[in-house]
Amino acid sequence: MNIELTEETKKILDSSDEERIKYINEEYWIDYPIAQNILEKMEDIYNFGYGKTRYISILLVGGSNNGKTSLLKQFLEKHPPYDYNIDGEQPDWITDDFFDKYTGIGRPVLYVISPTEPSESRLYSIILEQLNIPYKTRDSLDVKAKLVEYYLKALNVRVLIIDEIHNILNGSPARQKQIMSAIRDLSSKLTMPVILAGVKEALRAVNTEDQISSRYRPEYLTKWKMDKDYISLLATTISKLPLKKQSTIINKDDAQEILELCNGYIGEIVNLIKAAAVYAIKTGSERVTINEIKECGFNTLQNIHKTMNLKDI
Repeated sequence: MNIELTEETKKILDSSDEERIKYINEEYWIDYPIAQNILEKMEDIYNFGYGKTRYISILLVGGSNNGKTSLLKQFLEKHPPYDYNIDGEQPDWITDDFFDKYTGIGRPVLYVISPTEPSESRLYSIILEQLNIPYKTRDSLDVKAKLVEYYLKALNVRVLIIDEIHNILNGSPARQKQIMSAIRDLSSKLTMPVILAGVKEALRAVNTEDQISSRYRPEYLTKWKMDKDYISLLATTISKLPLKKQSTIINKDDAQEILELCNGYIGEIVNLIKAAAVYAIKTGSERVTINEIKECGFNTLQNIHKTMNLKDI
């Protein structure tokens, strides 16, 4: 199957090897049906969930390097920060005094990563840091909670995203329940939906109590399988590689081998093909075949521990 390069990629073909390699390693969003479906549900939460006392939200579940964070960042890009004074609507309760003290920047969607040492205090600190709000490390839990509530409201945050929510499992059952209760209370007080994301252990993290688990519906980023969507993924990835010869991995045998090497994870698939493309430029082969895939030196996650000799560490 011959794959035509995108117009943008064609413009890079005559650039230096260094420029082409830099282009290959740039991050970009690849749309696909499962992700599009989840993004549409997130948009519904953004448009209809804010201001509701009890709105069913999402727990995004997927394996490591299977596109969770990329999907969340794609949602973030659709709702960037804005200036109240230029292109945003400031909350009715904010007075002119607010702008005497603070810049009027709205944050419609806020993304944070769950603390690796689960505690309410650390969660509040991470939120304040992400909002660039000054606070004292020794501030009490109550002070931090009030700061978080005030600024989430002041900055018009409509949706809070907490990634890597499975991190709370590092704490005791009591700590896990405390931090999930804090998330629930924050959502309830501000009538603000909270989207959670993590690996499959996140399901256990959310099930600390019925009142919490009932607020979230799991959405799964499943592993890829050999079907037309997977072939489309390969074709899209190849179309963004500024190589001077036609790549030949879109056939049943090669596509299946790549799928198995990457254990069906989209991040691994794309990164492997990119590594093979860089190798193709450096060696002068100028195309991705199964040989470049095997010889490029990319270590997939499932092979790292198999190939590493721990005695040498």
